[in-house]
Amino acid sequence: MFSVLSRTTVAALLVLLLACSLFHRSEKPEPGAGPRDQLSIGYSLLYQEADGIPKLKWLLRFKDKPDDMSRVTDELLGYYQQLAQKLEKLPTQFPAVRINVKTMSEIEADTRKAIGTDMAKDIAPVVGKSGIDFEREALLTFYNGLNEQRHLVRAMLEREKVPALRDFLETTRFELDSHYDKVETLLNSRYFKH
Repeated sequence: MFSVLSRTTVAALLVLLLACSLFHRSEKPEPGAGPRDQLSIGYSLLYQEADGIPKLKWLLRFKDKPDDMSRVTDELLGYYQQLAQKLEKLPTQFPAVRINVKTMSEIEADTRKAIGTDMAKDIAPVVGKSGIDFEREALLTFYNGLNEQRHLVRAMLEREKVPALRDFLETTRFELDSHYDKVETLLNSRYFKH
């Protein structure tokens, strides 16, 4: 069993790891304004989120959660891991697709990194929130992320002309919408009063 000091140390390391991985920026030059360049930003944003979110499992693993929340969050973590793997394969199948471009300015990246660090502290074992406060905070984090990503995919669909990539984005949009609806239903039924 971990001592309180060991748990705090693990939590601090996980917070640092999460903040760095969720907001990684490529050092490659920023793409231009053409449709494929804009899509590269979209694919890169989607990949960064899909690749970073499964790292939350190390923070969520040590938290007590109700069964319905565990089911929803485990599903989400598994989904994002699969999505990241699918996105990693796209550049080999479609050489014009890039998932490693610089997606935002330094100030935007620093802002998102600070938000991620605060969020990770809020849900960290031992030092973070617990009970209903933790559950609601974690679910709202997923909810807001899913909402941003499903709208990102819709904007990408307006620009994507390659039929196989459109199919990939349509499937991803449907999956993101489905997960968004599940999180929304759980939030409304358990954490918000109507």
